[in-house]
Amino acid sequence: MILEALNLSVILNGKKILKNITVSFRGPGVYYILGPNGSGKSTLLKALANLIEFKGSILLNGQDIRKIRRSDLARKIGYVWQNPLYGFFEASVEREIAFILKNLNIPREKMSEIVKFFEIEDFLRRSPFTLSGGEAKRVSIASVIVADQPIILLDEPEAEMDLRGLDCLIEYIKRNKHKKLIIVASHNTIFAYKLRKVLRKIIIINDGRIVRVGNAELLTDRDLLREVGVMPLDWWEE
Repeated sequence: MILEALNLSVILNGKKILKNITVSFRGPGVYYILGPNGSGKSTLLKALANLIEFKGSILLNGQDIRKIRRSDLARKIGYVWQNPLYGFFEASVEREIAFILKNLNIPREKMSEIVKFFEIEDFLRRSPFTLSGGEAKRVSIASVIVADQPIILLDEPEAEMDLRGLDCLIEYIKRNKHKKLIIVASHNTIFAYKLRKVLRKIIIINDGRIVRVGNAELLTDRDLLREVGVMPLDWWEE
């Protein structure tokens, strides 16, 4: 599967957030979009999921995503919000996770598997709006990937996660690196380093433009990381 952006630009509130980006993601495999806050990471993911208006082209296996029915695209691309509360609207965690399955007419067979994997059995009856940040992020991820889409877009998925939540997330990515196209967007170099052995490419973005594309060795380029405004791995030792 191939998801590619060609001369992609996005303007929000009169400001150009993405500036003629061209980038290609080939699956299965794991990609990491790395950049500081405000660099355009989240905007790029939202455009790839056709959640915002854009100029240029985004193609899924050669087809313009704007010509794919919303329900069909939701079966192919799962988007996990940076802020999980943006995606919540059901009265309970159980109903939140089940919603996408009901909406896409998908059997609920895998729901229990995902619930157990992300260890959220104990709060299925709670309102998602009563959860802690890390709990909410786990539910947010589960409520999207339960539909088993071939493409998963994860916006700052590690944010607010505790150690157990991070272990679950990393294990999910590792298990699916040969099955799905997974694109992670984050400012977090430590999380990128933790995933370094499974990453196909790291894409560094800043000020709405792609600065560099390479392998995990980019994480050791201290000067480059400082230049774009993300934390070098040895920042703690300074």
